[in-house]
Amino acid sequence: MQGEKRYIKLTKEEQTNLEKGRKTGKKASFRQRCHYILLSHQGMKVHEIAEIYQVSRQSITRWFDRFEEANIDGLHTAKGQGRDPIVRIDNEAEIALIEKLVEASPQNLNPVLAKIEEELGKTMSKRTLKRLLVKKTGCGSVSERKQL
Repeated sequence: MQGEKRYIKLTKEEQTNLEKGRKTGKKASFRQRCHYILLSHQGMKVHEIAEIYQVSRQSITRWFDRFEEANIDGLHTAKGQGRDPIVRIDNEAEIALIEKLVEASPQNLNPVLAKIEEELGKTMSKRTLKRLLVKKTGCGSVSERKQL
């Protein structure tokens, strides 16, 4: 609790943008970060905001720094975070092979998973395969795709 008290002072435009981001941002983490800044502008201390959101004070000050450097754009999660995908959606050759295998056995995905591991050397769960198909085609099964 020692050290210099830190607050973010906002212009009307920044405040409007942060309110909009807090209400309509795509990701919950982004909406939360917008709220950190708004609470600071309203006079809440760093440790109070950290207590509300149950994060460390360092996390709050890190987001304050990012906001001061890049404004609202600094509150988005940086690229490269998270695990790399097993199969990239833009890898057309692998996607085409997977779709062909699924068409051959749409009711039972276990042989499809075995073939994917055999031919591509990539292991994935049935759930991951289903998510991949939904992401690629917008629907979860071959029969649904044929109806489109």
